Amino acid sequence: MHNLWIPVVAIFVVAGLIFGGQAYSEAQRDAHIAETITKRLDSQALVEISRLKQVNKGYGVCGDYALSGAESGRFYYNSNTQQLALGADDPLYHDNCKRVSY
Repeated sequence: MHNLWIPVVAIFVVAGLIFGGQAYSEAQRDAHIAETITKRLDSQALVEISRLKQVNKGYGVCGDYALSGAESGRFYYNSNTQQLALGADDPLYHDNCKRVSY
């Protein structure tokens, strides 16, 4: 019975590493998107992104952004090509996010 605990613990450790790594990767992606929006808007204000939805088999992200105390809008970010579309009227946003329900 003692030998049964070793594989069970190993499975939990591997699962923790996989899901922990994924959560860390998504946090890095979100921080990169916020930084890219800040640069595009040429602002020093903090950008908060919210209501994120993955599209295009995980290669794209649709969501909302808001500058602290100022402008807000929608965005699309392609993590493969690192293209950013700001505003719902941008053709790139429209092509990738028009069917996304928030």
